[in-house]
Amino acid sequence: MSYDQNKTPIADALLYFNKLSPVYFCMPAHHNGAGADSRFTELFGKDVLKYDLTETPITDDLHEAEGAIKEAELLASELFGSDRTFFLVNGTTCGNEAMIISSVYEGQKILVARNCHKSILMGLIISGAIPVYIEPEISTTYNSFGSVSPEKVKDAFEQNSNIKAFILVSPTYYGISSDLKTIAEICHSNGALLLVDEAHGAHFTFSNQLPLSAMESNADMASQSIHKTAGSMTQSSMLHIKGNLADISRVDSALKIVQSTSPSYILMASLDTARHNLAVNGKKLIRYAIFLSEYLRKSLNEIDGVTCFGGFIDSSVFAEDTTRIVFSIDGLHGFDVYNTLFYKYNICTEMADEHNVVAILSYADTIEQANSLIEAVKCIAAAEVKGFIPDFSCPHIPPMALPPRKAYFSEKEYVLLNKAEGMICGEMIAPYPPGIPIIYPGEIFTKETIAFISEAIKNKRHIHGFSDKTMKKVKIIRP
Repeated sequence: MSYDQNKTPIADALLYFNKLSPVYFCMPAHHNGAGADSRFTELFGKDVLKYDLTETPITDDLHEAEGAIKEAELLASELFGSDRTFFLVNGTTCGNEAMIISSVYEGQKILVARNCHKSILMGLIISGAIPVYIEPEISTTYNSFGSVSPEKVKDAFEQNSNIKAFILVSPTYYGISSDLKTIAEICHSNGALLLVDEAHGAHFTFSNQLPLSAMESNADMASQSIHKTAGSMTQSSMLHIKGNLADISRVDSALKIVQSTSPSYILMASLDTARHNLAVNGKKLIRYAIFLSEYLRKSLNEIDGVTCFGGFIDSSVFAEDTTRIVFSIDGLHGFDVYNTLFYKYNICTEMADEHNVVAILSYADTIEQANSLIEAVKCIAAAEVKGFIPDFSCPHIPPMALPPRKAYFSEKEYVLLNKAEGMICGEMIAPYPPGIPIIYPGEIFTKETIAFISEAIKNKRHIHGFSDKTMKKVKIIRP
């Protein structure tokens, strides 16, 4: 069945409801903006709050969709090539959680790529699944994690019986994609589902110059942050399902656990209208984003001492998102470059690590904006004092003493971080962004792990997970 991609069912329903202008005795209490604080209306105006509505006979119900929301999800499903698409208002985080909850029962094994986002841990805690970790390749070019090797996936299935699913992130924050098509074949031949955190890849569908999307690669489920690369509002995402291995009723039930029962209609309308824009203009928009990224990459690579990555396909990098700008300056910490760009040149990039700065470029950017980044990087590369930056390293996966769920619900106490060796971790610790945990609850602190965390603290990394905000103490499982 073919749908009219020019339609915007949720946006149209909100407009129609406002045209009816009923006397409103519903949530939210600001009642179409009449009761909003003046500081809010000075910032956004009153009109936006006319569309901040609740479930009504016109606006439908996200958790039992049968009207405008259902139609909008059907349109998205057709566009992205899924058999079923759910709208998400709690971000890709809740999509990742729902994929895990709906795929494995407590005590069952799930293969997990170790460079996954921290939301995967939340899914493990809720589900009670037992993780079997697989390490991605290390890219010496990017000084970061690379792709997940299909050979490692195959080995993991051979070495571990009864794995029910495999979850990985593709593309990564750095735009590196894995060979999802081959990995899907391996998973399916072992009776397991392939779950993809595709938060950074919602735009892949709209260009054959980009890696194949998860749906094109026959993944069973994929969560996408439409807001990250495809134009909707922050926190709005989609969960796509394909094939008959995933149990849609379990997915629906899982989403009722992890999604708000008071979903934002403004967020849902932004998904609806972003889908419309992609359906009508997507190929043209992404083609322009690719053109602009290639211009920016070429210009940055012409600056002495600057490397902007792209085209470095090797055994650790299966494919790349050309619109993701990742660059480094010889002898400079990525954090320092990031801060100099922001505080001195008024340029805000997405994130940095010890080596790289990551800039998310989109179809909304201009040549003038690209040129401002080029000129700023040129000045930084010429003026800043250079030092020695060690190669990328990541501690080995710590031994697991307890499954994440059991560790999370165990009694805990504090010890000094530098005295924690050999003790069982009671909390997740993850530099953010990108939000990849260094240690999970239930894993044993090693000397290597403690040294890595201490170095991250020394370098003033933004770190999630410490209950002790001084980051001198960590929670451990009480002996």
